[in-house]
Order: sequence, then C-alpha cells, then structure tokens
Amino acid sequence: MEASLYLQILRRWWWLFVASTLVGGVVAYVASSQITPTYEATTKMLVVTQQQQGTIQRNDLETSSLLANTFAGMITVRPILERAIEQGGFDMTVGELRSSITIETPAGTQLLQVTAQASDPVVARDIANVVSSVFIESDELALTSSTGRVSIIEPATSPGFPVAPRKSVNAALGGALAVFACALLVLLFEYIDDTVKSAQDITDLVGLATLGQVEAFGRTASPSDQLQVALHPRSPLAESYRALRTNLTNVLARYNTDGGLRSLLFTGGSRHDGKSTTVSNLAVVFGLAGYRVAVVDGDLRAPTLHRVFSLDNSDGLTNLLLSEQVPAGRAMQRTVHTNVSVLTSGPIPSNPSELLGSTRMREVLAELQSQYDLVLVDSPPVIGVTDASVLASIVDAIVVIVRPGRTRTGELRTMVEQTAASGKPIIGVVLNRARGNTRAMRYGDAPVEVTGASAAPSRAEGRANLRTISDDDLVARR
Repeated sequence: MEASLYLQILRRWWWLFVASTLVGGVVAYVASSQITPTYEATTKMLVVTQQQQGTIQRNDLETSSLLANTFAGMITVRPILERAIEQGGFDMTVGELRSSITIETPAGTQLLQVTAQASDPVVARDIANVVSSVFIESDELALTSSTGRVSIIEPATSPGFPVAPRKSVNAALGGALAVFACALLVLLFEYIDDTVKSAQDITDLVGLATLGQVEAFGRTASPSDQLQVALHPRSPLAESYRALRTNLTNVLARYNTDGGLRSLLFTGGSRHDGKSTTVSNLAVVFGLAGYRVAVVDGDLRAPTLHRVFSLDNSDGLTNLLLSEQVPAGRAMQRTVHTNVSVLTSGPIPSNPSELLGSTRMREVLAELQSQYDLVLVDSPPVIGVTDASVLASIVDAIVVIVRPGRTRTGELRTMVEQTAASGKPIIGVVLNRARGNTRAMRYGDAPVEVTGASAAPSRAEGRANLRTISDDDLVARR
C-alpha cells in the first residue's frame, strides 16, 4: 500500500484511533486501580571475612564475595523462615514468606540484600528487617564462617509509594495496545472493504470522470424537504448542486452537434443512492439558470418524485404510455419552482419494463425534448431490474449515481457495463451522500469544473443568472 493510501485511511479513521487510545488508556488505568498495591522494602547487609588480624587482604574480599553468594541461598532455608515468622508474628506460611522475599548479591561486592514485598508498607519493612536479623543470629551462620561476620548496614524503612501497579505506565501501554489493535482491525476492514470511496477510485475502476460531489444531509420530515436548494438556497449543499450543474453544462457543451444532449438518465445501483434527490435538486438549479426543465419519473416500481414536488400522481407517465392520443404536454405538471415541470409516474403498472421499452415511450421522450431545453429522467436501480437498461437505450446520455462507502466496486462495474451496452454515452458519475469530503464554499470560491470542458453561457443563461438572486429569495420565502 502506498503512503498516500495510508494517509487517506488515517484521515478517514483518525477519530477511531483517538477513541481507541483513550478507551484503552482509561480501561488500563481503571483496571490497575482495582489491583491491590504492592510495597517493597530492602535491608542491606555487609559480609566481612578477615583471615588474619590487621590489614584486610585481597583474598579476604574474594572470600567475602563468595560467602555472600552462599548466604543468599541460606537465608531462605526453612528453619530461618520459621523462626522469622515466629519472631515477627507474620500471618503467613513458610512458602508464602519465601515467595515474598528476594535475595540479591550485587556482582563484585560484599553486599547481601533482602527485599520483601507486601500489600502493607509496614509489613514489607518488618519482613525484610526480621528475616535479616534472624539470619544474622542463626546458628547456621555461625557454622558457615567462624572468621567472618554479617551486619546490617542499612535497615529497611516503610516505603512511601507502591512499586506495583504502575498506573500511568499501564495506561500508556493500554492505549498503545488499543491503538495497535485498532490499526490492525482498520487495515483488515480496508482490505476486505470493496466499496467506492473517492473520485479516484471511480477513475481507476471504470475510467469515468466525477461530475460532482454532494454531501449527505440529515433525515427529512417530509419528501419535499429533499429539495435542499429550495429550502437552503445559499447553503454549501446548494452550492454543490450548482457546481454539479456547471460541470454538466460544460460536458453537455461538448456534444453540440445534432442538437446535443437533451435527455439525461440518472440511475444507480441501489434505491438508497439518492437518484430522485439528485434529479430534483438539479432540476431546480437548472431552472434558476434559465433552462426549461422537464423531470420524468421513470421509476414505475417505487416512484417518489410526486412526493418530492408535492404533486398529484393519479395521472402520469403510465397513462401516456397506455394511450396513443394524449399528448405528453397535457400530462406535465407545473411546479412552484422556476422553469421546472414534472411528469409523474402515474399508477404503477404490472409490466413496467415493457412499457418503458415501447415505441410510445420514445415518442413521449421525443415530444418532451422538442418542448424543453433539458429532460431529466429518474429511473430504478440498474441492478435487480431491467428498467434502467431499457431507458438507457432511448435517452441521449447517462449519469451514474454512486454513494461513497456503500456502492461496491462490483456494483459499479455492473452498472457501467449494463448501461454502456445501450450504446449511449455515460457522461460521468455523481458522488452522492458523501461524508466529510466536501468543503463548505465561502464567498469567492469557484465550482470545480471537469478538466477539458469549457463553455461560455448563452445570453439566455446570462439573463437567467441575473434573476437568480430574486428567484432564490422567492423560493426561500415559500
């Protein structure tokens, strides 16, 4: 994995790393607080052996060092520990006393150290001092060396702080272990997670450009609240739809021969990708830019556009497809939004795929293209039903809706393959309901444009842009 990919993972999961570090540290600290503290006290003794009176020779020092090692093993013999328990009044067995003390002989010295550990600092001090005193007074010591002596040079004192548990150290280790485990889980999740996450993923997988990126917004009280550009015309979310409009305009300008692209199909891999929301908001911003927009609800299985625009759905596309005489314009419903008309789905038929693929559907679409500047068609998901593939063959171009973190790479490839089989161009992808990837646009920010696309606005578009402020105000007051 490249370093840039690690950085992307870190940006995506930094909150989890921070949370795991804090949780691991707190858990380790609390767990350490529940452990009984251990105190440690040490008594130091000096072993001296002098073979001749007068000056201490080098042999005396070597003998003392050897004796210290011997004494280290003698201190923990049963008779001495039994007498220490009796003399000190310790409530423990010989085995418990033996496990609570440690004998050390620092290399190259004549020192003998008795270290005792206990849950009470006074008990730790008494064990170290009593065991040392009993050993010095014991017959075993007298039998070992008649020419040497052992004396206490530094008696143990009551320790002020426990040696265990070390709460701060344990907390640091707990946090480090937690973040390490979190990193392993994140890398495992990233390895098995095959969802699309960025525009670069889309380019790498299917070679399509990203037309725009729209951030997610919270749950709405009613379907009509999905028209965020009408409810909050100056919000960063509305600006992202305007940027998407700009990019679409630039892309459509490339196809300026033979009438250009007039009808666009919006589809995705799941009903939760936000196709209807994208179509609705795009229709409003295109209408404010001076385009006469026709919105067609081509989802004859689970239609939603009539609820988004608060329109009656008793008569719509289904009725047109079942009747040869009724013109398409008669079924169009004007909305309160500038230049936007909607052809709702109408009653849900029993054979939606057959109706959408009929000659009558081509006639309806051709009639709408002759009356409107732009026809936006909402469709069911590509995967699962054939409706979207049928509609793709009769529109001018296709726009694919992808939801980052939800749309799988396999689904994206399937969508592109099935829609590309229609022979119509897929002009780009919209990243919808993205989280944490868009930047709130401030005054002076410019919308991101698709590389290589450029188109000067027409005079009609220019006049419409002059009316945008007043239109936005009117929409906001509604």
